Amino acid sequence: MKKQTFIYTRFERFWHWSQALLIFFLAFTGFEIHSSYKFFGFENAVNWHNAAAWAFLVLIVFAIFWHFVTGEWKQYIPTTKYLMAQINYYIFGIFKGAPHPTHKTVYNKFNPLQRMVYLGLKLLVIPVQVITGFVYMFYTYPENPVHHAGLSNVAMVHTIGAFFLLAFVIMHVYLTTTGETPLTSIKAMLTGWEVVDVDEETELVENLKRAVKESVAGYYRIDKDGMLVDVNDAWLKMYKCNDKNQIVGKHYSVTRTESDIKELDDIVNRVMGGEVVKAEPAVRKCFDGTTGKHVLSANPILEDGKVVGMEGFVMDITEIDKESEILHNTIKNSKAGYYRINKKGYYEEVNDAWLNLYGYTRDEIIGQHYSLSRTKEDLQKLDEIIDKVIHGNSISNMVAVRRCKDGATGKHILSANPVYLDGEIIGMEGFILDLESIEE
Repeated sequence: MKKQTFIYTRFERFWHWSQALLIFFLAFTGFEIHSSYKFFGFENAVNWHNAAAWAFLVLIVFAIFWHFVTGEWKQYIPTTKYLMAQINYYIFGIFKGAPHPTHKTVYNKFNPLQRMVYLGLKLLVIPVQVITGFVYMFYTYPENPVHHAGLSNVAMVHTIGAFFLLAFVIMHVYLTTTGETPLTSIKAMLTGWEVVDVDEETELVENLKRAVKESVAGYYRIDKDGMLVDVNDAWLKMYKCNDKNQIVGKHYSVTRTESDIKELDDIVNRVMGGEVVKAEPAVRKCFDGTTGKHVLSANPILEDGKVVGMEGFVMDITEIDKESEILHNTIKNSKAGYYRINKKGYYEEVNDAWLNLYGYTRDEIIGQHYSLSRTKEDLQKLDEIIDKVIHGNSISNMVAVRRCKDGATGKHILSANPVYLDGEIIGMEGFILDLESIEE
């Protein structure tokens, strides 16, 4: 499936165009230094060339830092899979209208040949250029023909490297015209958006990973021995735990009082037996000795068909529940429904639990405005929630009324978090847990 996707971040685009301009400028001033033509004048050309070299080095340092912090360095890991097919495509297939042997995705931006070439540039050509350039810049020598010869060799290697870079740039510019249209790739590197192949399952997994990490809904994972393997920040905050190391590796029993542990034992045994628990009310024991109320969902974790643990979400209802025990005792029959809405209010992703709650199919809801999921009476309240989230606030455990596909309504608990990209809010996402009708 192809989808318009934000694939190049702001820094990535800045780095790409800055690097391209610096390479062209270094080549332009470098060849004037070699007396190929006269434009700035020799002395000025040397000074401009040296200044551009320092700028290029600073850009390289920032780019290395960015690649390792974001994990984008993995894009350059070489592979021989489809390598020959890619070479054949560029030599023969492209002129015969053959299909592209590989497909670009957010998680795999480069084809096998690009990976090899880009890695070679980063590990060989550019380091050689930097080293030889600075050796030549700072080399001081006595009147000795051996030293003269050595410096000439360094200059020769530097010049050969420049020709390699220029050859790469020419081929790179040519290959950018081989997309869906001649300007598709260039436009993508200007705007960040490109139509790419999307593996729906992989994209959903990646989105859910981020949502779990940033959500105000508390995520937990327990192994088959009942030991807590992972929790997110929201879980730690809910249990008033300051450090993940205080809980990871501990038995789940530390999260319950003696009077409430049997209830949790029963839930764990049911899930380890393969059952899915749909939002059970529970009482937790916090690390400061206080207690709180939440709803809990749990799913078995399967490996090779065997249950090896359980995971799920907890959503706090302590504040909601202060005035009514009825709410705490009537939360049932729901898994956590995940949703993601863009800044303009259109659904970009929902999971199966969300679809089950609303009665829609994925094709019926993706791309639709959120107003579709509310009655006229409740739409203003949702508008206010979304306005708050889009301005950087998180919404935790709010009771909301939804309008389902068949016209019926239902109640759920809603959490919402802003979605950030390069420090800017581009939408919101969160979880919902179903509530049965509550008697007025």
